[in-house]
Amino acid sequence: MTAVLETYFKILEQFQRYERRESQEKMVLAVDAALKNKAHVIIEAGTGSGKSFGYLIPVLHQFLSEDAPLGSEGAMPVVISTATIALQEQLMQKDIPFLTQAAGIQDLNVQLVKGRGNYLCIQKLNELERTVKVGSPTMLHIQYLKASLEEGWTGDLADLEMSVPPELWQEVRSDAEDCLGKKCRYFDQNPYRLARESLEKAHLLVVNHALYLQDAASGQSLLPIHEQVIFDEAHQLKQWALNAFTIRIGKFATQKLIQKIHRRLQSIPDEFHHRIIDSEAALLDLFFQEDTAVSRLYASAEMLYRVANQIVILQDLEQWIGGLDMKQLPSLRPDLIQSDLDLDKARIQREKLKQQLQGLISRWEFFLEANPFEKARVNWISVDRDRLYYELKSTPLNSADILSTQIWESKTGILTSATLAINNQLQFICSDLGLNPACEQLILPSPFNYKAQCVLYLPDAMPLPNSNHYLEACCLEIERVIHQCHGNALILFTSNAAMHQATAFIAPKTAYPVKAQGDMPKNRLIDWFKSTPNSVLFATATFWEGIDIPGDALRCVVIDKIPFASPGDPVNKAMVDYITANGGDWFSEYALPKAIIRLKQGFGRLIRTNQDKGLVCILDARIRKKGYGKIIQRSLPQVTVFSGLDQLPEWVFEGAEQVYF
Repeated sequence: MTAVLETYFKILEQFQRYERRESQEKMVLAVDAALKNKAHVIIEAGTGSGKSFGYLIPVLHQFLSEDAPLGSEGAMPVVISTATIALQEQLMQKDIPFLTQAAGIQDLNVQLVKGRGNYLCIQKLNELERTVKVGSPTMLHIQYLKASLEEGWTGDLADLEMSVPPELWQEVRSDAEDCLGKKCRYFDQNPYRLARESLEKAHLLVVNHALYLQDAASGQSLLPIHEQVIFDEAHQLKQWALNAFTIRIGKFATQKLIQKIHRRLQSIPDEFHHRIIDSEAALLDLFFQEDTAVSRLYASAEMLYRVANQIVILQDLEQWIGGLDMKQLPSLRPDLIQSDLDLDKARIQREKLKQQLQGLISRWEFFLEANPFEKARVNWISVDRDRLYYELKSTPLNSADILSTQIWESKTGILTSATLAINNQLQFICSDLGLNPACEQLILPSPFNYKAQCVLYLPDAMPLPNSNHYLEACCLEIERVIHQCHGNALILFTSNAAMHQATAFIAPKTAYPVKAQGDMPKNRLIDWFKSTPNSVLFATATFWEGIDIPGDALRCVVIDKIPFASPGDPVNKAMVDYITANGGDWFSEYALPKAIIRLKQGFGRLIRTNQDKGLVCILDARIRKKGYGKIIQRSLPQVTVFSGLDQLPEWVFEGAEQVYF
């Protein structure tokens, strides 16, 4: 028996009802080998296989080994990255404490890492205080924050007893652009610095994908140096990578920077105010010509001219700042400039503002590209006419190269999820994430007996989704399924519009309690569903994954369509064009695999324990009538398929008692 399995069995002996899981043992061995050999491994581990134990135990085994790399002085931490808060909480509050105690480890330093924006910048708070009227609501919140600091508050937003307005926190939160470092008069009290120093002593860091990919995009400036990273919920990694490397410019980006310059330097000359107001008004008129809320941005001659004009104004402003007399800083408190040290701080502030202007200029330059597609990017825009707001975005189309160069070349990567395989293969996800196709790949089955616990119902009389009568047919079939299952149903939609229309159609006609996503906050809605007998929940978006409703509360999952990405989404459309332009098959290489992974997540809401049972109903007739439907069915858990409600075995509904209302 290998050393890591000895550790594994020693730990799991602490369970009173331990049952051997072959899949989990294979995962432990694969992760241990990857860590030792500094190699990559990607593992699909079916629901219930115990993924977190599968990677945590090999990590802890490193701590227990004779050379103890995790415990030795100067050793680098191991990073665990997840996609959801729920999994982070499970790791921090349940899995890691249990395993460390069971392994007899007393001094493992585990830290939950938060983004810099979760911490207060004391300098910003004091700057804002000088510009706010006494007695205003904003001043009351500022005084609350200052009083909290005096009472020992850490500066972490989550540790406040009273919430503060989001727009206020935006003004006072910490960020790298404004930080003066050791020159700051509040350096010793800096909440983010103190939190960051504690991370340097950690053996194990738990982060989310958003923060980890932001660290990669920033040149690895947010997290301590490390060589080993574990990505749980790795099916979401690509989307977070695209998000982290997307360039954004909102309507107020320049105005906010102007306000910051005004607070820290002397007033900006009226000439700049007039030029900026005129330029931004012209940009607003231009971008509000877009017909839809979200659309691809094509570089017209007028747009290129307006963007170039905005850049020239910012360059002139940068030059003006560079020529300022340091003794004029800050104009609001000239009494503060009393020494060479104060002048040095003022110079640093000026350089920081110049850097921010240069950063803003470089972002605008992404939108000077006549054809960003040639550089594997798509430029697009979202417009909110009610708020008179727009945001420009430039998103990379090749996440594989980004992940390969930014992460895999320097890190040992362990990737796992319950939904990675397409047609029982992992080639798609490896290609999508830039992993070497020769890396270790493992598909581990779920310990659940899907044949005995679940059936798949594919109604044979449904029209195709492009039919004018499709939504009506869906509603009628959903009604029949709800009645057959006595409620206890989660109805998942691929669009908000379809969800709302179906809810309006079905809710008045059924005797069972019905709610829809948006009626309550997500956590309260899930609690309502669990505690309300025979309830029915209509949902979309985030309810396709990351929710856990074991037991009889959920006996049926209905899915209205195969979740193909919206053809109206500009990034999705550009991705299709990009693959086609490079000689690929956009449907089989991109659209279908992406939809299958999403569908597997929705399917996975039903069976969460060995005792769960019920049915999954997919209303989309393409799964039966199209050739690719066979690939979809082979990618799902292998269950018996039925085409009529009257054919379903009685065991599917056993225990689902009807409560009369």
